[in-house]
Amino acid sequence: MSIKSLVDAYNALDKVDLRILRVMEIAHSKYIYIPYKLIVNWSKYDEEIISKSLSKLNKLKLIQRMRGPYEGYRLTFRSYDILALHTLRKMNKVVSISPTPIGAGKEAEVYVGEAPGGLKVVLKFHRTGTSSFIHVRRFRAFLKKRRHLTKLYEARLSAQMEYIALVEVFDAGGKVPEPIAANRHVVAMRYVDGLELYRVDPADPRAVLEDVEATVEAALSRGIIHGDLTQYNVLVAGDEAYVIDWPQWVPIHHPNASEILSRDLIELNNYFKKYNIEINIEKINKIMNEYKEKVSPEHMSKLFTDALNILER
Repeated sequence: MSIKSLVDAYNALDKVDLRILRVMEIAHSKYIYIPYKLIVNWSKYDEEIISKSLSKLNKLKLIQRMRGPYEGYRLTFRSYDILALHTLRKMNKVVSISPTPIGAGKEAEVYVGEAPGGLKVVLKFHRTGTSSFIHVRRFRAFLKKRRHLTKLYEARLSAQMEYIALVEVFDAGGKVPEPIAANRHVVAMRYVDGLELYRVDPADPRAVLEDVEATVEAALSRGIIHGDLTQYNVLVAGDEAYVIDWPQWVPIHHPNASEILSRDLIELNNYFKKYNIEINIEKINKIMNEYKEKVSPEHMSKLFTDALNILER
């Protein structure tokens, strides 16, 4: 389903339809396919109204129907898109979205949108979870409890973790797209008019590298390591460089933090060798060790706890 057809589907919905989608989202914590009778009981509408709504949602391909031991329904990913867009709209964060993506892959789809006041924004729809958080016991336990909604909640977790990283690094002065809001599996951020580093030949590659180094250090000051820092995740806009794609970040106290940071830096060094410049890896590793002492494990634990609290809502 394209964004245009998604918007068309959204415009066809009324408050009953949206209420049923929300009820189903909540009920998925216990059911793969939510029993028809439960939807009726939780929605608190006449059964005839609910039946018509479910039929409409099914025709719009926002839910899937199962007929077996009982009549049941489940959400599709696109109904999750609608719930996220509806909430962002009600939050007054987004008023429109482009019909075609500016980037698409198996992990995410990225669209340009507009916020109130004409501000140009990017909407990133996470489509899969991030395996980088499998080592975090609380996340693993949370997803296990939500096993009937695993794919949606993994994508939601990925989005929330990216948003947390963007907020932390932006507040620390790093050059990342300014975070605006996150809801479910969608992150909204200020649009940066640039191209990925691998697609450009920067006029001043040293300035680009210095921007990236400064952002890496800003992230370390908040206990965050990017975890996938390459020429594909650096956006060059004019004389500035922004680090993007943060869902796979790892905490500075992770047992493999040094290796993960070194891998990031070596990957970038290999790219910048063609410009005869290098990152001072020894210096950044020293900075990481200094911040490892300064950033409390309690601070990092709070970031994870905040993410889980958001997911519980």
